Amino acid sequence: MVDTTAKKVHRLIQSLLQEGHIDEMMAKWLSLTLDPPRIPMFHTLTKIHKPTPVSRPVISGCDSPTERISSFVDHLLQPIAQRQALNLKDITDFNFIKKTKLPMNTILVSIDITSLYTNILLEEGIPTACEACEESYHENPPIPSRYLKEKCTV
Repeated sequence: MVDTTAKKVHRLIQSLLQEGHIDEMMAKWLSLTLDPPRIPMFHTLTKIHKPTPVSRPVISGCDSPTERISSFVDHLLQPIAQRQALNLKDITDFNFIKKTKLPMNTILVSIDITSLYTNILLEEGIPTACEACEESYHENPPIPSRYLKEKCTV
């Protein structure tokens, strides 16, 4: 499966280059992967701060066929995510609340989201990301959203 994925990624990079969405240097960077490609590794991280220690599954994609193309897409989407009105990256980012003046009788509510990213369905996540990309780049994204919809389900 890793060889098949590597071939799909290579074809994707070549298509991006041929259609003029990336230049030669970007294509070379995106193509820098091990030969043969490395199989992503599964491991767990134990949450030792919990009363009953539990493990969170993690798949390390370092040096895998999709590592660089994933980084490329992330680079395109990060500025869009950061401009969203409701974007908190971590607890430090939440510290704005200390300086916020709230009306009397305001009730603050907090929730703990578990595995949000891993539970986003591709059928919903890709169109949503493409729509945000089109809006953010004013209908002229660096990579056409139609292309992302068709090709980025490697």
